Amino acid sequence: MPTTFNVFQLGVRPSIDPTEGNQVAENASALVGLTFGAPGTPLLNTAAVLTPGAFNGGTANVYDMNNSLSNDTFRINGGPLQTFDGTAIYNATITYLDGTTATITAVIFQDTAGNTYWAPEFSLNADQTAMEAKPIRSLTLDSLNGNTFTGMNAIRETWNYLICYVRGTHILTPDGERPIEDLRPGDLVTTRDNGAQPIRWIGCSRAAARGTLAPVRLARGALGRGLPRRDLLVSRQHRMLLCSPVVERMFGTKEVLVPAIKLLGLTGASVEDTGRSVDYFHLLTDRHEIIFAEGAPSETLLTGPEARHAMGPEALDEIETLFPGLIDAVARPACKVVRDTRVARLIARHDKNRMSFV
Repeated sequence: MPTTFNVFQLGVRPSIDPTEGNQVAENASALVGLTFGAPGTPLLNTAAVLTPGAFNGGTANVYDMNNSLSNDTFRINGGPLQTFDGTAIYNATITYLDGTTATITAVIFQDTAGNTYWAPEFSLNADQTAMEAKPIRSLTLDSLNGNTFTGMNAIRETWNYLICYVRGTHILTPDGERPIEDLRPGDLVTTRDNGAQPIRWIGCSRAAARGTLAPVRLARGALGRGLPRRDLLVSRQHRMLLCSPVVERMFGTKEVLVPAIKLLGLTGASVEDTGRSVDYFHLLTDRHEIIFAEGAPSETLLTGPEARHAMGPEALDEIETLFPGLIDAVARPACKVVRDTRVARLIARHDKNRMSFV
């Protein structure tokens, strides 16, 4: 089935596929030499979510090039349907915010209005690794690699950069639980390993709760022992602390951090794909910590590549100016992070035997 995935928006450009009735993007060379993104307007800020629309014949699970046979559609950030038109592959150069570069082949596609996008890869290959390695300043299309294809594979790699709590989440502090939106830099939060620690920075992002930006709901008691105490909503990649004898047998350690989206096999775990606006709050401390949200152990912001991409350059500059070295210090996880296929077996065993994770 076609997947939802992130893309980078490259603006309205000359049509690469002006002639229908074939599988060739005849004008793909028109984009060679273009650079998308700049130091003041980095490409990372154009990230958007593509969701599939209708597939009207043609090749299954492919956005078809030949619109005489098929008019496949998609949406960007939940907007109106757009009709896929053409795709081409370019030899390209990524420039990251830190000035380093990577050479890749980039999959570029357009709709019939010339809206142009950079797609992720269809497998976790070296190009996808480079795409996710660091926050991206710009992409330069150096030369044409290929322009004759049936279309673009509609099943592609997905990644998401938000690691945060939804407005209304109660966070444990030395003075009791407080809604996350009421916390400010300098306030103390209770950590599992290092006592009361000051918040160094809080950020807020607003998004439509749709596709990869829809939060995960962990219903009251979903993790066992009555935790969380109330329904807890977090972003899909926000990690929860899991601890049990089964965890130790499977991963060689008593506790692991697992993204919330990997917990969907648990009774009481679901995705809140409502399309309504949702406020996500990021919380940063001096180091990556385990804190308590609705009583359940989970993480503060870990400033690895994905989180840095989500925060954007202005937030990163603000943190680095106020607290030099903090971003690098928080790039080390508080405990082992897992997200491989073993997690599904772990969740299934716990749910079947109604075992507690806390």
